[in-house]
Amino acid sequence: MKIIVCIKQVPDVEANFYFKPDNTGVEVEKMAMIINPGDEVAIEGALRLKAIYPDTEVILVSLGPSPSREGLEYGLSMGADKAVHIQDSDYVFGQPFRTAHILSKAIQEIGFDMILFGYKAVDDRLHFVGPAVAEFLNLPHITGVTFIKLFPGIKRCEAHQEVPKGINIIDCLYPAVFTVKRGLMEPRYPSLVERLAAQKKEITSQSVKKYWNEESAKQFPRHTSMRFSISEGMAAERKVKWVTPDEIANFLGKYKTRKPDSTIDAGSGEEL
Repeated sequence: MKIIVCIKQVPDVEANFYFKPDNTGVEVEKMAMIINPGDEVAIEGALRLKAIYPDTEVILVSLGPSPSREGLEYGLSMGADKAVHIQDSDYVFGQPFRTAHILSKAIQEIGFDMILFGYKAVDDRLHFVGPAVAEFLNLPHITGVTFIKLFPGIKRCEAHQEVPKGINIIDCLYPAVFTVKRGLMEPRYPSLVERLAAQKKEITSQSVKKYWNEESAKQFPRHTSMRFSISEGMAAERKVKWVTPDEIANFLGKYKTRKPDSTIDAGSGEEL
């Protein structure tokens, strides 16, 4: 069985963000990049299926510029078998139709039994590319999956889908596309030995021109860039007023010498 996991390099949301001067995007080259956390969960899901069915091959696919290769290397160190990097130096934020079209062409060429995506990316939070790839490939797809059980003999699977009031248990034929949520699947962290061993695994590079041409560009035109800004109110809230130790002592002194006028002042703590 062949499982494809599509992954994406995203800016580290816990690091400082640097916006372009015209506020149309993020200056990615200035930011620390990581593999999308949701995609790590998808890799973990594929590896757990591989542990149950040892003849399974887990293949990572990523679209983007050269730094995307680092995410593939990390995924290989987690335990994936090989990876495909679609080189795209023109990749920009906010073109989900283009991304889905290119990925679907590449995936079709590789061959698959199952395709996994992270539930959503932390940079755009669109939750779009996975279902769009399913539509391009004319495949069934299930979103928000936390558990998958396979029946290889009849090519069926049982998927648990997280919904607001519980879990949907869905019976589905595969090949199929799944977007995976964390659920019980906590991603593993590769050791140093596994990181070094991953450097010997195969990463195949393909040019994006193989899957994208002028005709495709006409069919899926580039979207208008979104603008990023911080409102004046939020900017004001972020200002920090520094006070001296004497001012703090003075404030606490006044608080301690107050005469309680109510049960709240008497020490319930609700006022704080």
